Amino acid sequence: MNVKILHPGDNLRDPLDVRDEVFTKEQGFSDPDWDKFDPISYHVLLCENEKPVATGRVYRSEDGVFVLGRIAVLKEWRGHSLGRAVIEELEKIAQADHAKYLELGAQLYAVPFYQKCGFHPTGNRYMDEFCEHEMMGKNL
Repeated sequence: MNVKILHPGDNLRDPLDVRDEVFTKEQGFSDPDWDKFDPISYHVLLCENEKPVATGRVYRSEDGVFVLGRIAVLKEWRGHSLGRAVIEELEKIAQADHAKYLELGAQLYAVPFYQKCGFHPTGNRYMDEFCEHEMMGKNL
C-alpha cells in the first residue's frame, strides 16, 4: 500500500473521488463533498497499484484544535485496517505540528471504530444532513 500526503494547495482530485464514492454514491450525502476546510487541510491518500482506495484529512482549526475528518475507505477495501492506517498517518501530521489534542465528528455507527483508535465520545451530538454524528476527542 502506497501512502501519499497531499499538502494544502495540492490537487485533491483523488481524495475527492474516494469521498464521492463513499459519501455521495454509497451513503447518499450531498454532492459535492467539498468544503472550506479542504484547501487548508493535509490529506492522506492510500493507493493500491496507484488506485486511490482510502483517504482522510487533518487541519488546525482557528482555536488551535486539530480536526480529523472525511475519513473514507472504498467498500471493497474495508476490513483491511486501512481506516486505522489513515488515522495513524493523520496523527503523525498533527504531531509534527505539535498537536496535543485531536477531534473528529463520527457517524454514530462508526463510534466503536474510533474508540478502538483511542478517541472518546464527548457527548456532543449533531446532525450532518440526515445523519447523526458524535464529536470525539483524543489526547496525544
